[in-house]
Amino acid sequence: MHFLLTYGRFARRNWDHLLFGAMLLALSSFGQTYFISLFGTHFRQDFHLSDGGLGTTYAIGTVLSAMTLGWVGRWIDLTTVRRYTVGVAALLGVACVLTAISPNVFVLALSFYLLRLGGQGLMVHTALTATARTFPADAGKALGVVSLGFSSAQALLPLGTVALMGLIGWRATWGVSAFIAVAGAAIALRFLPRGAESGPAKHIHDDSGPTAPSPALWRDHRLLLTLPAILASPFIGTGFVFHLVRLGEEKHWPLGLLAGSFAAFAVVQAVVQLAAGPVIDHFGARRLMSLFLIPQAAGMAVLVLTNSPYGAPAFLILSGISGAVASTLSTALWVDLYGTAQLGRVRSSVEAANVVASGAAPVVMGVLLDMGVPLSTQALGCLVYVVGASALASRLKREMPTRAV
Repeated sequence: MHFLLTYGRFARRNWDHLLFGAMLLALSSFGQTYFISLFGTHFRQDFHLSDGGLGTTYAIGTVLSAMTLGWVGRWIDLTTVRRYTVGVAALLGVACVLTAISPNVFVLALSFYLLRLGGQGLMVHTALTATARTFPADAGKALGVVSLGFSSAQALLPLGTVALMGLIGWRATWGVSAFIAVAGAAIALRFLPRGAESGPAKHIHDDSGPTAPSPALWRDHRLLLTLPAILASPFIGTGFVFHLVRLGEEKHWPLGLLAGSFAAFAVVQAVVQLAAGPVIDHFGARRLMSLFLIPQAAGMAVLVLTNSPYGAPAFLILSGISGAVASTLSTALWVDLYGTAQLGRVRSSVEAANVVASGAAPVVMGVLLDMGVPLSTQALGCLVYVVGASALASRLKREMPTRAV
């Protein structure tokens, strides 16, 4: 009850900043795997693609977007949040339009690239970077609140999208998505206070942590200790969601059970995102890095050990808990380790690695399926990886003191 009162007071004081971030995270859905996968049947039929062909096309666009993200993402350190948001919204709108009019698979691949760059990449990057900069002392709490925007979209958008496709077709639905992306960003910007439009990051007063020299980022042992754990959720979560129907066939779980379990997954994610913020602010991001993947490990154990119908909601809910904590925790960690002045550079670099992980997962798991390796066996491999990554991340807690709260 106390944390709800704390959230309420915090949200009332800063509702405009938080609503801006939440709306951007909701709009990022147009470039997220869960949304794009709703059109999978139409993509395969209209462009004569197999499952593997579609997965490869999607992976190409995703990996290329990751290669671009580290470069484009740091521009947020060089301009205002308002100008950057306008550019990102325009890019995402163009991506949706291009998807709607794609005449062949090559244009579709380009569309995937722009969707992933503008949606999962830059729209998320803008929302989280702007929020963490505004609330460096309460980053966990603030990021937990704005993450509700994504959870809300994840719970509501699939049903609305499927219904709209039934009425106007899949191409027109992408046209509507383009309008929503641009109009939604314009509305979100109305909630961004003029005083929050910071200029280049070098003018931002940074009192939240040390600053690391740019060339040393990928040689920083602190980043290398935590990166395997940070990448676990995007790889495992995206891979199993992308192949969720195949998992259901393997486990004899009906599609209705999976759909209902996914709704429960979204609700639990929203609750955990709210609860995670104060916990991160209280205990410190470094201390929690070795612990947040415990639910993910339990979810993998469920897939390994049972075919029971109860396994479907258990697996998704447990994985959702770790996924909900991951983004908030990692952004709070970068503020702690590197400060707000370089947050755009650090987040964009790590987010590029996240995008590569999420893009590689469907292909890697698909190839293993083609080789006869069932998803339950792949889950065992993921479980071993999670344990190892958590053990590695625990060294950060031992080597460095947790920041004062």
